[in-house]
Amino acid sequence: MKKIFFLLALAACGFSGYGQTYQPITSKNKTYNETLKGVSYTYKDGIVTLKNSGKYALGTVSITASSKVDSTLFGIALFDDGIDKGETAKAEVYFTTGLGKNVHKVPLNQVDQKNLVLSFDKATRAVK
Repeated sequence: MKKIFFLLALAACGFSGYGQTYQPITSKNKTYNETLKGVSYTYKDGIVTLKNSGKYALGTVSITASSKVDSTLFGIALFDDGIDKGETAKAEVYFTTGLGKNVHKVPLNQVDQKNLVLSFDKATRAVK
């Protein structure tokens, strides 16, 4: 019985991932929430993949990244060209760090990707 419990606990530890965090939408704006309903994104190796399974074509979307360990790290992925319903788009995340005049671009290999916190920053509906 102890062996079975140990194996189950070991298997659970193997499946528990340690990676970036995706923050839920915290806005109380009903139009904004309805715009993003059905829209999802994933992050991997500096690329954000945005999937629009919602009811609306999107005009501009930006997704920001911050770090749990480096308060000056900031990243952003911009989808300026818009994305139609049912489409998927990819954008590179540009990272910067520092404060004031000391802000500079950070290469991806220097970013602790496991401690990133990603969230929607802006999303607008397309005018069609």
